[in-house]
Amino acid sequence: MVRALLLGAWAAALLSLPLKADTQVRIEPAPGGKWELASDKRGAQVYTRKVPGTPVKEVKMEALIDAPVEQVWRAISEIEHYPEFMPYIDDIEVMGEAQNGGAYVYHRVDPPLVSKRDYTLLIVNEEDVEAGSYYRYWTQMNQFGPEPKKGVVRLEICDGSWALERTEDGRTQATYWVYTDPGGRIPGWLANQANTVGLYDVLKAVEARAKGFQ
Repeated sequence: MVRALLLGAWAAALLSLPLKADTQVRIEPAPGGKWELASDKRGAQVYTRKVPGTPVKEVKMEALIDAPVEQVWRAISEIEHYPEFMPYIDDIEVMGEAQNGGAYVYHRVDPPLVSKRDYTLLIVNEEDVEAGSYYRYWTQMNQFGPEPKKGVVRLEICDGSWALERTEDGRTQATYWVYTDPGGRIPGWLANQANTVGLYDVLKAVEARAKGFQ
């Protein structure tokens, strides 16, 4: 599916709590836990690990992107342009600003073979320009987006992050972590497979977009 529905164990537990607009929650992978190598290709490694109580796994990619970190960050940050280059992104709408400095952003994706999916995320950026260090995290906040639409499956779990670091040779070391359940009737094994493969599609799209800024 779901190759674009990419998106932590402890973070999932947070979704059961009543979150408000001013809630400050930094989403990141939980420490500990065993990551298993699922794929190694295109100069990038994808790891997975089990999440208790669900067949859907967390997914993490570590990759060296052949573009300066500032350009990679620009590609990731200009979310209004995602429909132009991100796999399967069908619609993006910024719903408003959050009190913690983030933004609520509605996404709709149109993956092959299955129904469209949608979700609204709280997205927060952290930047240390001098150090060349950037972090973006997101978590599901559907209450700040539009009402569910007929024929579109609403995602209830969608958490993740990008961590970018400038390398000594002027490239970008990237870690992309996601935990998402595509919903609908997609079995866990298929969701895990799609999420794993999908990270390479996202990486390719981001790298191409970043290089285009040169």
